[in-house]
Amino acid sequence: MTPVSNEPNGTPRLADVARAAGVSQSTASRVLNGSARQVADEYRVRVLAAAEQVGYTTNLAAQAMARGHYPAVALVVGDIRDQFFARIAFGAMREASRRGYILNLLSTEGDESRERDLVQDLRRQRPEALVLARKRDTTARAGSRLMEQLIGFQRESGRVVIVGEPSEPVLAVRPPDFDGGKALAGALLELGYRDFVVFLGDNSIPSERDRLDGFRVGLSTGGVALPDSHVYLTSPSAAGGIAAATDYLADRSKAEVIVCTEDDIAWGAIQRLRGSGLEIPGDVAIAGYGRRRSSPLGDDADWLTTVRSPLEEMGAVAVSAALDPLASDVPLPAPEVHLGGSTPDRTPPRASRRKR
Repeated sequence: MTPVSNEPNGTPRLADVARAAGVSQSTASRVLNGSARQVADEYRVRVLAAAEQVGYTTNLAAQAMARGHYPAVALVVGDIRDQFFARIAFGAMREASRRGYILNLLSTEGDESRERDLVQDLRRQRPEALVLARKRDTTARAGSRLMEQLIGFQRESGRVVIVGEPSEPVLAVRPPDFDGGKALAGALLELGYRDFVVFLGDNSIPSERDRLDGFRVGLSTGGVALPDSHVYLTSPSAAGGIAAATDYLADRSKAEVIVCTEDDIAWGAIQRLRGSGLEIPGDVAIAGYGRRRSSPLGDDADWLTTVRSPLEEMGAVAVSAALDPLASDVPLPAPEVHLGGSTPDRTPPRASRRKR
């Protein structure tokens, strides 16, 4: 193969592939662009090897544009069945549509090992921008295979924005979970609660840790401490809530209020606590996080005290930032505490003044 000479910006051209393979540019195009015209196996092998050598990827988006298709933004999420990702996708889709873009939604279906493969496929399709939404810790450390793919996409196609933990040199939209946890603590202190237990979802998830850290800071401003022994580690699901409540009952704990870092944990805990004969909030109050739209137990969803995280806004902001090459700051609205019947006011009633 002959030496490669790339464009000044470092992006390999079809001509570079043809030169490296020692074939004509039209032959390289037939191999890489799926032409109906047949190419001898010898030349096909040489072209494919040359494309891999120079790092060339087929620009499918350019082909789509030639056919009159609209520009696209790709959104890769962990599991579209998860309300966290579904709400982000809703906001992203709305913002993309407002800007005249198609949103291509891809899900790893909970298999994070698929992220790299999906991003690699997107490098071939070349949408104008890529948003990657995830819960787990560090999206792509420098030098990792996923980060290499993200940097490659950003170099060849468009901007990458991560919804989750910051990962240089990729722009990130980070959920304001620390602020949400802190706000929930302040609201519960104002209602008169002083004895807390926390059911914490997977502590390898940054948002779960941020909620706990923010909650602790919020309590400390009111002079209340949260010992580690009052934190029950579980999974971020209804089954996790059932498991944590089972441990809580076995410990014969008697907190004033149980705070769960996910609404699903709260609903699972409520199911288990009610099954043991406890009344909520009579025997113990409970709060969640996430503002789930419905209750799996048939209760009024508004009854549960929780925090609304601005997930739709995060999706919209991520798409906006991905399409704006000058964006560097991505402000988000503050989380909102919703106070429901699951945490009634327990402040002492004010003594009425009698007329003399």
